[in-house]
Amino acid sequence: MHKKSPIFLVAVFACLISLFLLLLSTPALASEPVYGPGNSIMAVICVETNNTYKGFIPHYNDHFPPGSTVKIYVEASGKTTKNDVTGEYKPSIQFKMTGTRPTGATFTASTSSSKMINHDKTLYKETYGIISFSIGKDIKIGDYRFRVEATDSNKKGERIGRTPYMHFYVHENATLYPPINYTYSNLTVEPNPAEVGTTVTVTVNVTNLGGKGNWKGETVYLDVNGTEVKAAKTLKLANDENTTVTFRLTKNELGEVPAIFNISIGGLNETLILKEKAPPPTTTPGSGGTAAGGEEAVPGFTAVSVIAALCFVVIYRRLSRKGR
Repeated sequence: MHKKSPIFLVAVFACLISLFLLLLSTPALASEPVYGPGNSIMAVICVETNNTYKGFIPHYNDHFPPGSTVKIYVEASGKTTKNDVTGEYKPSIQFKMTGTRPTGATFTASTSSSKMINHDKTLYKETYGIISFSIGKDIKIGDYRFRVEATDSNKKGERIGRTPYMHFYVHENATLYPPINYTYSNLTVEPNPAEVGTTVTVTVNVTNLGGKGNWKGETVYLDVNGTEVKAAKTLKLANDENTTVTFRLTKNELGEVPAIFNISIGGLNETLILKEKAPPPTTTPGSGGTAAGGEEAVPGFTAVSVIAALCFVVIYRRLSRKGR
């Protein structure tokens, strides 16, 4: 059996080590947080922030268009000092982003933060901040590699932690947000069945399950038996935003004879039954309505006649007795 040479085994071992190191250094997806050793620092690339704790929207991929801004949400825990005026115990952290451009040149961006995640009177507290890096319109296309370091100003600039390398790409066709994805649900038709001449109300819920990438308006169309009869105003919905669109169908669209219609919006379908208009109600004699022969019955007439007849009989008998 042929033995492997020591040089071959060393080469294989070196390849395995290189592959392992490469896997360790593979950047995380842009929407995933990146932590420093022992979770001493956390950073995540985002596209929107509202300057509140966890008030950020992670970026859905690692590509940015020229002219946009890369935002890095960062957290770390630092030593606090007491503010004698407010009584608060506040940290003071310096976050610094350091990276290299595709050309090899370096770039930096930083922020200092004393924004507290809680207001407990503790010696150490977590703080958060937002680092912004503006991408010029004429900036070099390619890979931008960076990491974020946190230092504690209350401990003479001692380094708290540093993230592994992260990166983002600048690409002329990139978009900050996921592509829009309008979806339809809850198609309702009321009343159903409906009588000829009745106005029918059709509603549908529209939701954007995507983002604002390549943002365009969505016009909602209503089809009756495969023919477009109505169009709503153009919608522009942000990610996860939804609205209800309402249409009204009259005899102009449905006609004036009984029929069955297929109502369709955004791939959803409902069947509308248009039936004959019900005849006006009729009444029977003695029921308080119109009597036979078209004469109006007098309420209580039968009872009055009976009472009058009884009185006549009683009076007649008494007069007969007196005449004997």
